[in-house]
Amino acid sequence: MEWEYLNGDGDFRSDEVKVLRDEADIIITNPPFSLFREFLAWIIEANKKFIIIGNMNAITYKEVFPLIKENKMWVGNTPITGSRWFEVKGHCNNKFMEIIDGKQMVPIKAIWFTNIEHGRRHQPMQLMTMAENIKFSRHKEIRNQEYQKYDNYDAIEVPFSDAIPSDYDGVMGVPISFLDKYCPEQFEILGMDDHRIIYPQWRGRGPDLNGKPVYRRIIIRKKKGI
Repeated sequence: MEWEYLNGDGDFRSDEVKVLRDEADIIITNPPFSLFREFLAWIIEANKKFIIIGNMNAITYKEVFPLIKENKMWVGNTPITGSRWFEVKGHCNNKFMEIIDGKQMVPIKAIWFTNIEHGRRHQPMQLMTMAENIKFSRHKEIRNQEYQKYDNYDAIEVPFSDAIPSDYDGVMGVPISFLDKYCPEQFEILGMDDHRIIYPQWRGRGPDLNGKPVYRRIIIRKKKGI
């Protein structure tokens, strides 16, 4: 890649790119996934509005999740599920690579992160009661079964966002894909799979259920009066 307005190679850590950052109103880009933590801190340091793309699992990073918990950053107006297609140059041994419009493309579990408001973020989820979920849920893990409590948390396991019971006021563990449906007026984010529900005691694994850890869970509770 070539830039006529830069003397260097475009590294965001260079002085000349920092100057561009400080002059900008909004930063929109796809930073290197391996430098995502550092790039995000670089933006936050400058207090800029941004829309950036990153690996879905960046949600679980201890440098990233606090920003989501404190409503300083959220998921963009794009569903978390599914993959985004990226062009790759040169030899590619990715078994999922496809040629699309003559270009080598690979699917990556990537999502948009932003601190710019969008309408979808404030749309409450339409949910059924616990009894309705047990009777009518499309998920076999929920239908005709009781919601289970974690072995090491005073919280129930909710493996699917659409199975969150509308009438449950206690603490729940939900998948990270909940974040593209999260409405801050409807739910409070308490933490991420920490048995004391207090950040920064970072556990780095999912809660235990029937003696086995489940994949990372975001700990939430319905807001009072909702």
